[in-house]
Order: sequence, then structure tokens, then C-alpha cells
Amino acid sequence: MVCGAFVVGEPDHPALRGLPTVVHVPGGSGLGPYVDALSAEAFDGGPGADLVMARLSDALLVRALRHHAQTVERPGWLAGLRDPYVSRALAAIHADLGRQWTVAGLARTAGLSRAAFAARFTDRVGEPVIRYLQSARMQRARTLLRAERATVSAVAARVGYSSDVAFAAAFRREVGCSPGGWRRAIMSVDA
Repeated sequence: MVCGAFVVGEPDHPALRGLPTVVHVPGGSGLGPYVDALSAEAFDGGPGADLVMARLSDALLVRALRHHAQTVERPGWLAGLRDPYVSRALAAIHADLGRQWTVAGLARTAGLSRAAFAARFTDRVGEPVIRYLQSARMQRARTLLRAERATVSAVAARVGYSSDVAFAAAFRREVGCSPGGWRRAIMSVDA
């Protein structure tokens, strides 16, 4: 038995929503070589072993998530990635969160009618596409507010808001406080 834990910076990232606390991957699922390589690096690794172990751990996590995604039928980000139409829209959203996306535009990207796309996205991901987009933008905004010295106005523009007021209102609805207040609170915790 091999156990591991991964710590992520944003616990509400779409990839993590709906995941159980424990993901069980049975033996024989192709993860053995990763575990063997990690073990070898941990016990016999030389210079750069930490870097190699970090990348192997990332690969192991992705493979475990792939296995999990193939074994559950619950809606979520992973289920959306399995759908060829929805995955096109998800890739487009995450490649350009600052774009002024519409349901019709994302439907064209996915190659479906607006109605078929909206229904399919909600069925696979578990929430309407515009709600998902808003949540993804706020998740990215929190990452930018934490990691960069960019102004709130610059962060707003990078996540698709042309108005600071609209961004601040959306942020407050999603997070419960203003972007500046959230940044100050996070910086005081990180200090």
C-alpha cells in the first residue's frame, strides 16, 4: 500500500471540486513505475532528487486523477474533460479567462448549438457554464491577488472585467469581502 498527500494553493480549484478526501487506485492500474521511481529517488537519489520527486509526484497525481475520473460518473471538471465538446470549452475558458465569453461563443468553440451546449455543459460539469466561468475567474483573481503586486484594476482586466466596480461586486459575492480586503487578510496570514 502506498499513501500520499498533495497540498494545493487553491482548494476550490475546479479540478478539486467534487473529489473525495481519499482516492483509491487499485494495483495494476499503471502507477507502479511511478511509485518505483519515486522510491528510488527518495532512497538513492543524488543531486536534483527533490526536483525529480516533485515532477514524478505531479505525474502520479495526474494519473491517479485520470483513473478516478474514469471510475466515477458524478458531474464535475474531470467529467467535463472526458466529454469532447465540453473539454473544448473548458480549454478555451482556462486559456483566456479575460475574454468576454458568452454561452453562444463557447457553444461555437465546442461545435454545438447554444441550447445543446448549455445543457451538456451543466450535465457534465454540474453547474451552468456562466457560473463555472465566474468561479474560475474568481479563483484566478485570488491567485493573482496573492502572488502579484498588480493593482485590483489590473487583476480585474486580466480575469475579464472591464469595470473595477463590477469586478469588486462579483468578488464580494463569491468571496465575501472586497478584493483589497481579501488581499490584506491573506498577506497578514502569509506574513
